[in-house]
Amino acid sequence: MITSIHSANFIRAFLLSLPLIVGGILHMVAVKADILSYLKKPIHQSLFGANKTWRGFFIMPLATWPGVLLAQYIEVVVDLNTPLLTTTSSWLLAIYLGYGYCLAELPNSFLKRRLGIKEGLTSDRFKWTFIILDQADSAIGCMVAYKFLVDISWTDFWLTIILGTLIHLVFNILLFKAKIRKNPY
Repeated sequence: MITSIHSANFIRAFLLSLPLIVGGILHMVAVKADILSYLKKPIHQSLFGANKTWRGFFIMPLATWPGVLLAQYIEVVVDLNTPLLTTTSSWLLAIYLGYGYCLAELPNSFLKRRLGIKEGLTSDRFKWTFIILDQADSAIGCMVAYKFLVDISWTDFWLTIILGTLIHLVFNILLFKAKIRKNPY
């Protein structure tokens, strides 16, 4: 049951989102720079398309780790009175979050391939549904991963999904404007 939302909930939601923000940005930089190109092999092209590759599963846990460290540091500085991220190993969090991020994107890609939507594009028919789903899928996957490792309230769980989805959308637009992403959504 969702209780009233306080500023501490927003701080926790931001801290929970921070590893995903850092990981997502570093992943896009790695894709743009074509780092580890030998891992740029589709997991299963007909099921998920050409953009879901083994490289993401290798890079995301590594790319998420600096964000975990930053969030853990901020958590100590802010002192929320109830440790959230500092109770778990940074590497374990990064591995769970990196794989949660990648795995959660697969059902959306599978659905889009079944509907005939090309990789990297959004359907005109269900445009806003897919734009939101494209931003929310990784946040949902990461929150499920967090639930295995960290004691998170359901208020923080849902608030982080909403905040993470909005942050993901804003950063995708910024990365598009910086010519790191091919499209804004």
